[in-house]
Amino acid sequence: MHPLFIYCAGGFGHEVMDVVRRRNLLGPIWTDVFFIDDICGTSQQYGGRVFRFDEARVWMAAHGGEVVIANGEPAVKQAIRERLDAGSMPLGSVIDATSIVACSAQLGPGTIIAPMCVISSNVVFERNVSINAKTIVGHDIQIGEDTVVSSMVNIGGNCEIGKGSYLGMGALIKEGLKIGDRVIIGMGAVVYNDIPDDVIALGNPARPIRRNDRHKVFK
Repeated sequence: MHPLFIYCAGGFGHEVMDVVRRRNLLGPIWTDVFFIDDICGTSQQYGGRVFRFDEARVWMAAHGGEVVIANGEPAVKQAIRERLDAGSMPLGSVIDATSIVACSAQLGPGTIIAPMCVISSNVVFERNVSINAKTIVGHDIQIGEDTVVSSMVNIGGNCEIGKGSYLGMGALIKEGLKIGDRVIIGMGAVVYNDIPDDVIALGNPARPIRRNDRHKVFK
């Protein structure tokens, strides 16, 4: 067993903390669970100690541990991952006990899977992928690093989702499609065709409406 740090102590961080606590009740995996957050104004958040990044790096060098990144902005996830890499702070994974994950799925370091998801056969997640509640990831799907998939998304089999992308709540992705890098798929969008890199796509059927120049999902 080893300690776990949840990087970002906001709302998604609290949700990940809940997943970790429930999982530890079934049989301890992590000895302690902490937050890392440089902008949080308190030393405690949601029942967990809050470390600043430099404090956590020193602590992990002495005691070990791993980190998951609880942030919904793909560009922020990437920046944090690169910071952790530079600090030799390894990524861990957190998977809710209520989710179903195929034995053949290959989940990269930093994977977060929220409650009641289905991750099907021969799926490949690269590093630092987050899957939110009640999402279905069909068979033979590849998801690139730093990508965020929101709740109640359904991705049909044999799709490829690029790196640093964001799939909004309730989006439906037809089987066999390719969604590019740094793409934002809007909430409730229905995707019937491939989506190129660096665009925002909305609607039913989903169409690119503008370039994703800001690389920012939330205002």
